[in-house]
Amino acid sequence: MKNSRTGSVIAFALAAAWSQGSPAAVNVDRTRIIMDAPQKTVAITLNNDDKTTPFLAQSWVTDADGVRTDALMALPPLQRIDAGQKSQVRITQVRGLTDRLPQDRETLFWFNVRGVPPKPGEDNVLQLAMQSQLKLFYRPKAIIRSSSDQPERKLTAERNAGHLILRNPTPYYITVAWLGADRSHRLSGFSEGVMVPPLGSLPLKAILPAETRTLWVGYIDDYGGLQMNRYACDALNCAIKEGGAKS
Repeated sequence: MKNSRTGSVIAFALAAAWSQGSPAAVNVDRTRIIMDAPQKTVAITLNNDDKTTPFLAQSWVTDADGVRTDALMALPPLQRIDAGQKSQVRITQVRGLTDRLPQDRETLFWFNVRGVPPKPGEDNVLQLAMQSQLKLFYRPKAIIRSSSDQPERKLTAERNAGHLILRNPTPYYITVAWLGADRSHRLSGFSEGVMVPPLGSLPLKAILPAETRTLWVGYIDDYGGLQMNRYACDALNCAIKEGGAKS
């Protein structure tokens, strides 16, 4: 019994190490998904990057809290992808249910893909299923934007007792991946990207020294690229400095 428990602990540790350090075999052709209301279906390409092993790809959509949703469906929910091959999964609106979503702002969902390897031939072989999760933004008709729009530039930062509060007056989620006094050094307290909700705000632990008059803000655009903008700061607020946007 002791050996069995020890083996289970070792297997769990190996699984944790593998999942943190190894890429998924089944990968998606993008880093985020934008679904405009008129698009009843969005096609996503899945790639099996393993050149020798076929995988089952399980796909599903959850809401912002990770609960499966009825508003959007991933079809087919399960499919086989041969070694080194590609396939597609379609994210489809369920008639009538997306109409119940907020019509004045984006709604956040998560697109999930799990790559399941074949059952091992030996009982003592550890089998691991690797999972990917992408942000999926549903955009109602009233706020559909063109490729040249940059509503993210309306994001502002407010000083609050030495820390920052990000304020988003737009109907879109804004993912901020960089905050720094320059383009090389992050602000203290800002270690990873954050997502500011539409028509909302987000307090941060990031520290902006009182003497700092320039803030660089990097956000992720619809195509997954990092867009850098230079903000001018006064004693209370930081806002975009026109002409200071640099990709």
